Parts: sequence; structure tokens; C-alpha cells
Amino acid sequence: MASPSILRYPLKVPVEGDYLDSADAPTGRVDYLKIQRFRIDHEKSEGGYGGSNLPGNRQNIRLSDEGVVYLAMPQSISVAYQADYSAINMGMMGVLGAGVAAAIGGGSDADQLTSMVQSAASAALPELAYNKGAKIISSLAAAGDLETGVTGGALQNLVKGRIMNPFTEQIFNGVQFRNHQFTIKMFARNKKEAETILQIIKYLKKGALPMLGNADEKEEKQLAQSKAGQDVFGKNDEKEETPSTTSKKKEVKQVKAINTAGKFLKIPDRFQLQFVRYTPGSSKISYVEHYKFQPCVCTNVSVNYTPDGQYVSFKDAIANLGTSDDKGANQLLVPAVELGLSFAETRFVTQADIDAGY
Repeated sequence: MASPSILRYPLKVPVEGDYLDSADAPTGRVDYLKIQRFRIDHEKSEGGYGGSNLPGNRQNIRLSDEGVVYLAMPQSISVAYQADYSAINMGMMGVLGAGVAAAIGGGSDADQLTSMVQSAASAALPELAYNKGAKIISSLAAAGDLETGVTGGALQNLVKGRIMNPFTEQIFNGVQFRNHQFTIKMFARNKKEAETILQIIKYLKKGALPMLGNADEKEEKQLAQSKAGQDVFGKNDEKEETPSTTSKKKEVKQVKAINTAGKFLKIPDRFQLQFVRYTPGSSKISYVEHYKFQPCVCTNVSVNYTPDGQYVSFKDAIANLGTSDDKGANQLLVPAVELGLSFAETRFVTQADIDAGY
């Protein structure tokens, strides 16, 4: 069975028609989650850098030739925007040190900096004094084999009824990539729709997994001839070949031919997600974004072939999911499947992205 260019579930809306105002009107429009696979050609990307978060970098993108998936809206749609902060106790010295650093960055002269450092030292005297007193007490207790847990803060608390202001600040460390989880339960109303469901699952599973890649002989030859390669393997001194050395070279070539097959794992596909609206009568696709998605990687595909707790299969329960070039494996058809998908975005969301609808 050849893979279609568009894989859609459900194949048809319950009732088609264009009279939408009556109580028994047909299904006018259906919202879908559109999923399209693509690959990054790292070697052809701008500057040879295939990453996603270098400002202005252009990746070389190649869309999958296995089509596009349209899934009826998942049971739950939610998104979280997470910023990473950590609480830091600056203390009096940290606050004053920040002032000194700002003055240095602002081009203050030596006299101003000297005055600021002297002011900082003066402001820190109370804390230094109580901390020094706590150390003396701890030393005396240790000398007498006594126990104490006294600190400078504890002394100020008991003597003055105060503690030093920790000047705690929330320090911004960055943002986390957004994650998306979808659970979709699909019911097949006939064999064709059951085959489409399995094609959708195959499409998603393939995109989430890597491909085996052989070694690039040209690349390895260049590395072997480079200074780095010579440091690892030794310099290629030109010596007269003897029958024994020739046979050894042949043996090395045979070993290399065996070891280079499947030497690498090619990075899995990436995914572009989108919310769309389908009008059955005109087959029109329009974009109705709840929010936009950055390009994603698929971190999990889970498939439950018995979502209702009971195994059931169709009478004509065999489908071939191969392409025209590959017959593929036969697979059983079941009337209900629950699909779980997890995606992680590959780009950070910024304020400018929020203005753009992310």
C-alpha cells in the first residue's frame, strides 16, 4: 500500500454539508493538529552550523517526502512558559560590590573607586565584628572540647534583636524549552481508516528515531592525512613495500570495510506543528492558531493498541504498510488506538515571539 501524501484522521467528518444554521446541521469545520517532518542538512547550513539558536543563522531544511499528518484535535491542549531563576543572597558586601562593578563599567576614576571601596568596608564592619566574635567563641569552645553552633547572625539576633539583611535576589538564568504532550484516541470506522491510522503511527515513529549512517570515506581520509590524524595513527613514512607489509595493508582495509558500516547514528527528523481548520465541503485548510509552535523534536511516541482494556481486531485484519519501493511488514488492524506524543521545542521563546503568536 503506497503512502499517501496526506494522512488525515478522521478521513471524513460525521456528516458533510453546507447548511450550518439548523439544529441538525452537518459538521461544518474540523480543527486538526498538523504535523510535518523535516530534516536539517547540517553540512549545507549557513557557516556549517546546523544549530537552532544562533541569531541570524540559516538552517538548510528538507521536508519529508512521506507527506503530512492531520490529527483531530487532542483531548488536552495546554502550553507552559517557564523561566529559570535562582535565589541568591547578595549580602551587604555583594550589594556594595555590585556598585563598585557598575562604577568600573561606567568609567569612574581611581579616586571615586577608592572612596566606594572605603565606604563598602565601613558598611561591612558590624557584620565583620559579629562574625569575628562568633569565630573566637567557636575556637574557645573547640579548645575546651565544648560544643557550640554560634554564628555572627545568631549573636546579632540575641544581642541586638536583628539579623543582617541577606538582600536576596532572584537571578535570571535563562528560559526552558517548551514541551508539548498530546494524547489522541483514534477509532477506525472501516479498513481504509484503520490502515490510515497505522500509516500515521508509522510516520511518527519513523520521524522520532535515528537512521544508521556509514562512515564518510572522504572525511576519514582527510582526517587521517591531517596533523591530528598523524598524531593518533603515526606519520605515514614512505618505506619500500614488501610482500608482508602489502598483505598487512589488505588486512587493515578489510577490517575498515567491516567497521565503517553503520558507524554513525543520523539525527532523527524534526517536526513542525500547527493548528489548522478544515472545511469538508471545499477541502480548504485555514490556520487557526491557539498558539504557534517552534520547530520540535519528538521525545516520545507511545501506542496503546488496547485502549479499552480488551483486545479486538478486524476480520480482514492484515494491512501492508510498505511503500512502492519497499513492501514493508504486514500489520494487524485494530478498531481503536490511543496515541501519546511528546515534543520538545528546539528554540527559545522570547518577547518578540509572543508578539508573533507563540
